[in-house]
Amino acid sequence: MPLRSMTGFGLADRGGAERGARLRVELRSVNSRYLEVKIRQPFNVGVEHGLRKQLEARLGRGRVDLAVRLEGGSFDEAADPLAALGVEGGIEGERVSQVLAGLAALEAKGRDAGVALSPPTTLDLLKFVSASARNSGAAEAPTPPEFLTAVVDEALAGLTAMREREGAALTAELGRLYDELEAQVAGLRESLEGEGERLMIQHRERLAELLGGADVAAEAIDGERVAAEVAVLIQRGDVSEELARIASHLEQARGVLAAEASVGQGKTLDFLGQELLREVTTIGSKITSHRGSALVIAAKRTIERLREQIQNVE
Repeated sequence: MPLRSMTGFGLADRGGAERGARLRVELRSVNSRYLEVKIRQPFNVGVEHGLRKQLEARLGRGRVDLAVRLEGGSFDEAADPLAALGVEGGIEGERVSQVLAGLAALEAKGRDAGVALSPPTTLDLLKFVSASARNSGAAEAPTPPEFLTAVVDEALAGLTAMREREGAALTAELGRLYDELEAQVAGLRESLEGEGERLMIQHRERLAELLGGADVAAEAIDGERVAAEVAVLIQRGDVSEELARIASHLEQARGVLAAEASVGQGKTLDFLGQELLREVTTIGSKITSHRGSALVIAAKRTIERLREQIQNVE
């Protein structure tokens, strides 16, 4: 299985035929250093705790946003039948009875006073009771449906499927970039062949130029001293250890790409990317050839592209 991305989206919903209610679950995830879960849901705190555990059991890294919406009513079989009318506010039968009793008393007082009162419509009554329930803080959290966990699982399946598809694309792109970097390092190694001879010729020519201005014969140049100085320069500019470490890092990175997807692979690849950049930067500070310097710049660009893609790996 290829790598898993931290980018994904999942959506699931289910309706209740009896009451016209519908449960809608939406999941989104993006890259993050750790697992960060943000939940928005209309039920109680205990439900949120269960949803968090459900997500943490399936996901390892990333910022995950879970939105649970209840549309069109309630799934609570014991809820007041008036909720089927779409009235919000957690209306209780006792509250409705109190309002009806109050209307009856008001009507009786009107008759006693010889005043004809216009009775409110059913809709007026429902609006009043709903508003008074909200203002009094009497609203209660709705009861979650029994299939809440199943719907969240369905959205999770969609999210993880997308993360796996994105991960497959990331695996292919990272493999291509590692190939590109390997080719650049091979070109760099090739550009350093004959570096000692080039430095020897360069220093002899430079010395001859300097000594020529001072009317000193070329034969007076101590060849052994020049060779010793060039040897010191070659030793300082030796990058064989850096090249060996780069080869090792590339091998380990390819091993991660070939392994089963698991949490923490992104952090491993990110560390290897940092080390690759460090080794290439060290090589750039040691070499003196123009071609080698150009290859170092190109390799740095490739590593930056690698690290940018790696930020999305779980």
